[in-house]
Amino acid sequence: MACSRADNLKGAGGEAGYATVAALGVTLAVALLASALVLRSLSALKLARADFRRSQAEYALSGAQMLATTKVLNSSGADRLAWSAGGLDGRDVAMLAEAEGGKLSLTAAAVLDDKALALLGAAGPGEARGRLAALDPAKATPDQVEAADAGAVWRACAASVISPWGAAKTPHLEPAQAANQEPGGARAGQVWRISAMTSDGWTDERIVRLIGRAETPSAVIWRRFGRGADKGGTCDKIIGN
Repeated sequence: MACSRADNLKGAGGEAGYATVAALGVTLAVALLASALVLRSLSALKLARADFRRSQAEYALSGAQMLATTKVLNSSGADRLAWSAGGLDGRDVAMLAEAEGGKLSLTAAAVLDDKALALLGAAGPGEARGRLAALDPAKATPDQVEAADAGAVWRACAASVISPWGAAKTPHLEPAQAANQEPGGARAGQVWRISAMTSDGWTDERIVRLIGRAETPSAVIWRRFGRGADKGGTCDKIIGN
């Protein structure tokens, strides 16, 4: 028996409805896939920009370190120096240079009383004293000195006062002075800590032995590169002497 025209139209309309739903499903899936690809591309772009900025900062700070070594060798006077140097992108690089020999030795630091350690920013003086005593002066590094206590001031400033290369018996931190250009410092052979920091926090920090030869102005003993808080620039204003 033949189907009526109404039945034929009803069947066609049902099939069209199914097709519309299927098409919407495909469109939605494609849209979700496109969104995911866009988000992934944006994430990759952010990572690429971050990597580029890191490489740019590392290159600029490495150059600033080389110039700083020459400046320290060609200056005299203070053993704690601070100045600004131009960077690759027009933003200044903050420089801090400190002679390690005038800092408190690890041996002397390990016998400081609680009050003296607290003045240096230690949150737990007893624990800090024990960790300092456990360090080997022949192998210790500035980051190990900083790790002796969790206090924020200690972490920022301890390496400006205490050093594995230090010879002082009592803690002292003089204000940083501008580097002059008066030769005669006779600094060849000395060990210095030189820190270069960009305005957005990238820091290249090194312990170097000054050599003074034109082809080899210094030898790097220890180096740390990364992004973080100020390392020592204002410590003379916030810790006790």
